[in-house]
Amino acid sequence: MIIFKNFFLLLFLSVAIFSQESIVTSKEVVSTDSPEELIGNKVESYESINTQKSLEELAKEIEETVGSIDKNTSIEKESIPPTSQYKEEITPTSINEMPTKSFNDALNQAKEEHKTILLEVYETNCKFCQKMESKTFSKKSIIDYLGKNFVLIKINADKQELPLGLKLQMTPMHVFITENEDIKDMTFGFLEEKDFLELLEREKK
Repeated sequence: MIIFKNFFLLLFLSVAIFSQESIVTSKEVVSTDSPEELIGNKVESYESINTQKSLEELAKEIEETVGSIDKNTSIEKESIPPTSQYKEEITPTSINEMPTKSFNDALNQAKEEHKTILLEVYETNCKFCQKMESKTFSKKSIIDYLGKNFVLIKINADKQELPLGLKLQMTPMHVFITENEDIKDMTFGFLEEKDFLELLEREKK
């Protein structure tokens, strides 16, 4: 920006010095090669003189122009919000990307928000668990409904023990638990989006 301002100033000063030393005069004569066309007509001529501004006036204009450039640049910088305001909010595309927690943390949240806990139990090599994940838990309607109405816990039965003395029977296993640690309901197997939404509607608090 400093280099640009200096170049701009030098350019104006050069034009000012050159124009101060010269007066622009232009003449134009309207003529014709035909004598007949000259009869009754007047050959017009005119002269225009452009008087140049003084160096003091030009210097003042240059100073105002440079000041305007600085002001506009400052406004543009102020108008750009900090990068932190543009942090993108990541929308989950499956329940695997939704926040999950320990049973105790989920229980505390359920008590604070008066919600039902959904304990989703799966196994690594369970084909119906994988189908549930790809066909049902990836649906936006399911993700939104769970996020609004339930506290979610996911447990891999290959690696973790089930809370409240629950025993693994088959997977996928959907267990609904109240904020008072009571098992409200339990279902098993793959469910389509529509059927799972109906189940969630019945089981929400």
